[in-house]
Amino acid sequence: MSGNSRTHYRHTARKVLSSQGVEQASNIQFHFDPTYEQLTVHGIWRLREGHREDVFKPADARVIQQESELQQQLYNGTLSVVPFLHDVRVGDMLEVAYTLEGSNPVFAGRFSDVASIGYSVPVAHWSYRLLWPEDRPLFARDFGRPGLTHSERKHDGVHELTWERRNVPAVHAEDKVPGWEPVFSWLQLTEYKDWNDVARWSSALFQVPARSKALEQEVRRFSQEPTEEARFLAALRFVQDEVRYLGIELGPNSHQPHPPDEVLQRRFGDCKDKSLLLVTLLRGLGIDAQPALVNTEDTRLLDGWRPTATAFDHVIVHATVAGRELWVDPTATLERGGLASYQPPPYARALIVSPDTQGLATIPPPTLEAPSTFVDETYVAPDRDGAVTLDVVTTRTGDMANGMRRTLARTSLSELSRYYFNYYAKTDAKISLARPMTVEDDPAKNVLVVREHYRIENFWSDDGRRDFDAHALREYLSKPDITHRTFPLAVEHPVFIRHRITLQSGTPLFVTSRRGRVDGPAFQLEADTRSDGKTLVLDYRYRSVADAVPPDRIPDHLKALRQSEEERGYYVQLGGRQARLNAPRGPSTGGGLFLIAVMVLSGLLWFVIDQGGPVELWRKAGARTRRRDFSRKFEPVHQGDSAGAAIPITGPHELLSTLGRLRCACGASGEAPPDSLRQEPIVLGERQLTLVQWQCPTCARARRVYFEDRGTRAA
Repeated sequence: MSGNSRTHYRHTARKVLSSQGVEQASNIQFHFDPTYEQLTVHGIWRLREGHREDVFKPADARVIQQESELQQQLYNGTLSVVPFLHDVRVGDMLEVAYTLEGSNPVFAGRFSDVASIGYSVPVAHWSYRLLWPEDRPLFARDFGRPGLTHSERKHDGVHELTWERRNVPAVHAEDKVPGWEPVFSWLQLTEYKDWNDVARWSSALFQVPARSKALEQEVRRFSQEPTEEARFLAALRFVQDEVRYLGIELGPNSHQPHPPDEVLQRRFGDCKDKSLLLVTLLRGLGIDAQPALVNTEDTRLLDGWRPTATAFDHVIVHATVAGRELWVDPTATLERGGLASYQPPPYARALIVSPDTQGLATIPPPTLEAPSTFVDETYVAPDRDGAVTLDVVTTRTGDMANGMRRTLARTSLSELSRYYFNYYAKTDAKISLARPMTVEDDPAKNVLVVREHYRIENFWSDDGRRDFDAHALREYLSKPDITHRTFPLAVEHPVFIRHRITLQSGTPLFVTSRRGRVDGPAFQLEADTRSDGKTLVLDYRYRSVADAVPPDRIPDHLKALRQSEEERGYYVQLGGRQARLNAPRGPSTGGGLFLIAVMVLSGLLWFVIDQGGPVELWRKAGARTRRRDFSRKFEPVHQGDSAGAAIPITGPHELLSTLGRLRCACGASGEAPPDSLRQEPIVLGERQLTLVQWQCPTCARARRVYFEDRGTRAA
């Protein structure tokens, strides 16, 4: 690096080890911004059996404008040179060397860079060399594993700095790693001495200009609102909803916003454009406001960064309205409610664009005091054979209401109704729409209610069974793909969801009321079951308590997830038809009972005399017992009696339902109060077993049954 010019030379060598690697190694692309960069490809060499050959043919290469961020409505003008390589095979070594000259003028020659050290494949030798003027300060920091060496020397007014690492191991990716947790090692270099240095640089870009006639007209329009809060909300919703999101980020406009008057005239802009436009309008209304730079992924990881202008990927607005500090995102749409309902975005850290800013500001984490989503399902089942009605009322508040409002803006109500209908049809094939879906929106309170109405045939199974599940909680209680982890597990936070299921039955329900609770390192689940005889209420509440689970707490988290599976599922078993038909019609008369008793005693006395008297009868009974016990040694074990004959199941829900079908020797069913069940996990090789023990509620006999979870094993 010399003066304001910058030359970046890169040389890599990759060896192809598999047929799949041929495709990966051959996919070479060179990206550059033609407004300020010049690309020179020095060559692409193939090393095969000791022979080195340049296989880069400029005539076969193509220059394309990919616009990789097109789906995010961003146009940056970056060009890509794509060489098409011939004859690449397993065992080849591909060397690539190219140079990029030039730097984005928006940084005014100020240098900062990030170099990745770790990769998903092992690296034999990694090296970074920087030639730096001796008279300019430079700050460096490495984020990663041990093994990085650093050397430096000075010659002819140039400071030569080198960082190296050999035999860099591959980093194995894990799912759901928080953005603030560095996975790959990296090196950061910057000449910004502190965050005030960065704030002063950004302040020059976000200058609030004199208001044009069009801007002044909008300010006068918003100033007609009666309160400062109303004026702020009018300006915010205008920028959010009437200026569409579209970014043209060519050259310096990668970081510098377009003039607010231009954005207002064309009615589109990216986060920088919309933020500066909103700040301009708010200041015209006498409201203190500043743009704020944030990082949507790294969030609080910025605390460990060296100050740099490239630390941010998004711009929001910080404002003080009616004595309340607010952080708002001008790119969010259809946000409703008053100031009290606004939650700060989950970006944790921000750099307020002001020459007076000395460091990063802390954005308060959003909080939820009440459920933001409440799914209330009511089933009305007058009898066992008739149709059942299902009414679903889903109430959303806060950000959940904003999100549903955006969904309704791009999806017709009929299409949304069809989607929801098919969701319930996965459980009930014979479901039909009883009444059309309706939506009630209260923008002032930011409450949005969706109502669904269905009719269900064949609601009960043939044996009078019905399963219920708190499906609204399912997405928050899924297991991670990687459970033996090196990195933390990210958990969506804050989340507060309530799901209530009500069954109004014309048939008596024999249900024991109970409360269950699961406390894990990342969430809390409460399950409340209650019944008054013909009405069953299942009430579930899920609340997140952390945004991540550290690796050493993953076993506790998995245990809590398993416990939640048992808590958030429930089934109802009605009495069988035959039992109802054969039920006694009423009590017998006293004379009839006496006659029956005399007949039973007479028959018993005759049987004892016929067997040779009481002593002989006792001896014969003992002999029969011994013969039965001896013969049972050669009989097959009853399923569930031992680990070898464990009952196969596919999950905790099936375990509980299977218990309900088992019979004790006294004839009673295996259903027992859930709080009396003791479950013990057993691992036999690859087999996952569960030993369930309880006491028969009828005869008090100790029961024990083995189950094998085939579903867990398959997973």
